[in-house]
Amino acid sequence: MTITFTTKSYADITMLHDIGEAMLEMMDFGKLIPGAIATKDVHQALTNLQKNLANENCKEDQDKEEDDDQQPSVALGTRAMPLLELLKSAKDNDNNVSWR
Repeated sequence: MTITFTTKSYADITMLHDIGEAMLEMMDFGKLIPGAIATKDVHQALTNLQKNLANENCKEDQDKEEDDDQQPSVALGTRAMPLLELLKSAKDNDNNVSWR
């Protein structure tokens, strides 16, 4: 299953359900699917996501030091880049963001 994030000013972003759900939680806008963020709240969602990704990167760095034998995985911050760009575009162009 997937989650697709949409705004008028940027291409749709589709993520696997578990990653998309994690992004919604990091934006502090719950896990309801479908859902939306009003134009006035997009800036806060972007700020929340950036802050929570920074915290997550610190945890990943600590875990990486402990488990050097494991296969490298794609960092959550890397997976979030397209969504961050979508949120920035929505904020700059006064658009809502929705997901389904």
